[in-house]
Amino acid sequence: MSDGAPLDPADLPPAPGDAVADIRATAKWTIGAAAAVGALLLGGAPLAAINKIHGTGHIALAVSGLALALAAVAWIIRQAGETLMPRVVSLSALDDPDLADLRRLIEAEPVTFYGPFGTSAAELAEAAAWHDTVAANTAYLLARETDSARIRILEQTLADARANARAARLLQYRLVQFVHAWKVRGAVRAARRQTLGGAFVVLIGASLFFAASAPETPAKSNIGPTPVRSSPAP
Repeated sequence: MSDGAPLDPADLPPAPGDAVADIRATAKWTIGAAAAVGALLLGGAPLAAINKIHGTGHIALAVSGLALALAAVAWIIRQAGETLMPRVVSLSALDDPDLADLRRLIEAEPVTFYGPFGTSAAELAEAAAWHDTVAANTAYLLARETDSARIRILEQTLADARANARAARLLQYRLVQFVHAWKVRGAVRAARRQTLGGAFVVLIGASLFFAASAPETPAKSNIGPTPVRSSPAP
């Protein structure tokens, strides 16, 4: 960063935060699908089957099955909805256990994440603060300098310090976006597991309901037809 040119955010690779919208779109689809299942459970099929349920045992089984299925649908919606909640993250979250795979990725290619400013988030923050200090001190000296040659040197030094400080801040911002994206991804993965478990519970509940509403098959009689005795001819 020695040319002093302003660093545009477009100079950096695509921000990982751009993928968060796609990740959350998956959660929205999950919520929509679960809501559709809930509407189906409360819709025509159960209402049409109600008049087929007779007996206290069958009624209890049907109510239990329907309640279990609806509870599972509500659980799926709740877990998927958690992924849509706003998350406030900082670089300190990089040490969280659920970001171990991100840390391994960073350790494998530190220059990609920290640029020329070190090999850790702490060193990146120190570099940004140091370049800010250099820029502030150089601006102070420049305001009081009268020699034209020294003014040109100070102007170049100030431009370099500001460009380096800006680059370090942009890398910090990008790293925070990585942390945020990984947090959202982890929440979606957890919600996916909960969704699969909830879908299994929905299936069990629906099965119980329709088993209770299934018509009973009459038992077959083992008694054969009564033989007809013919009377002897006269």
